[in-house]
Amino acid sequence: MWWYVALVLLVQMLCVTEIWAQGGAPERRTALVIGNSAYRQSPLVNPVNDAQAMAATLGSLGFAVTKIENASKGQMADAIRKFGDTIKLGGVGLFYFAGHGVQVNGENFFIPVDDDIQDKSQVATKGVEVKLVLQAMNNAKNRLNVVILDACRNNPFAQNASRALVPTGNPDDRTRSDSAGGLAPMEALVDTLVAFATAPESVAADGKGKNGVYTENLLRNITEPGLKIEDVFKRTRFAVRQETNGRQVPWENSSLQGDFYFAAAGSAVTSGSVGQSTTSGRDQQASLQTNRSETAPAKPRSASGFSFSREEEKDRTTRFGKDDEIRARLQAPCPDALRQRPIVIDITEESRAEGLMFTERSSRFAELVNLNLQQAGLTTSMAGPQGPPAAARSGAKAGRAPYPKGSYTVQGVVFSEQGANRIIRLNEASLNAEVALRDPAGRIITMVEVSGERFAGQNTSAATRALTKEQAHDAASQLYAAFCGARY
Repeated sequence: MWWYVALVLLVQMLCVTEIWAQGGAPERRTALVIGNSAYRQSPLVNPVNDAQAMAATLGSLGFAVTKIENASKGQMADAIRKFGDTIKLGGVGLFYFAGHGVQVNGENFFIPVDDDIQDKSQVATKGVEVKLVLQAMNNAKNRLNVVILDACRNNPFAQNASRALVPTGNPDDRTRSDSAGGLAPMEALVDTLVAFATAPESVAADGKGKNGVYTENLLRNITEPGLKIEDVFKRTRFAVRQETNGRQVPWENSSLQGDFYFAAAGSAVTSGSVGQSTTSGRDQQASLQTNRSETAPAKPRSASGFSFSREEEKDRTTRFGKDDEIRARLQAPCPDALRQRPIVIDITEESRAEGLMFTERSSRFAELVNLNLQQAGLTTSMAGPQGPPAAARSGAKAGRAPYPKGSYTVQGVVFSEQGANRIIRLNEASLNAEVALRDPAGRIITMVEVSGERFAGQNTSAATRALTKEQAHDAASQLYAAFCGARY
């Protein structure tokens, strides 16, 4: 009989392990959070605030948190050692640092607040090596580890240095650190994710509010139920890029093999949900088939244009299926309460034609998204050429566009291009759009990416208009589905 009991216990252990991997049951979670602001030479405004907010948030998510503020080198090294010992007990380990961090000869270092470092030659002896954290995690052999470094600051040894973005005269208008600033790329150990506030060797923003730009947006996404860790950082990257106009792009290196959720899936509905429908799957399919049969055949392209009839026939079949899918999304039911919620469309377009670049605040793509959502029964409005609608309130947070109170927003950028294909020397039009639907608190409900291209004759503008209409219709349907499935 003993073998039966042993078998039952083994099965239970395997089930518990699987549940832990899915984030559905409590798993040991340990976090070390460090925020350094009070530097002697280059004090920063927000790292301690960032650390306090991160510690509180992680604590609410089940982490046992050790928080240290304005730490010396000895305090940091001791805390990292104790953190390494604790995660040997298993589970998930998370290390977060906000403050000055620099690289020297390809090695990354945290700068303690008690430093008397005069130049980068002293960093190796007076700073704290970032690799100490990775070594502690590697020795622990626990299930999964996360390292978050909001430490890609500009040179702390320069006079009046701060974490804020500063222009450097680079042709791509991206902020770059000097030889002592930013962090070098780091390889993630197995089952480890290393997240940087910005790209390697770039500089992060300290933020004009209470928190840094990166941490503020990370905190907003980290508590979202049902988001995989990869999606948390993807949404954060999108938001930071938007807020800094592309000057700061968060970065991750990951070797995770399993799934991890900061907040387990609960009552939140995924972006693919479109609410409850009383139409059966068979009836809906029949309706789609009817709509397809009533669709007029595609008109042949102009004789002056380029045409592959066989390929167009294949494309037409694919297009029918996609049109059915888009139509189904836009015809799905939506709660009346949500239909009355205001949505502001704020999408910028960058277009390139004949070697010239144009930028518009209110784009044709945005107008079509707005029109499609209105036709689907939602309450939308366009942001003005210079920003939010005239009715916008002025009490918005610094660094963020002021929208009317209680408004959802659709923010993003569209890239369109007209010109000759370099390979086959035919005119073509292409379009790529990346937009996000945010709730009134600024949290991202869903991200939508659409893209397409088509060959054209002499009239590339007509091809661009058709492509824009097609992709805007697709994007609007995805936004509608996510909005009507939202539970905010």
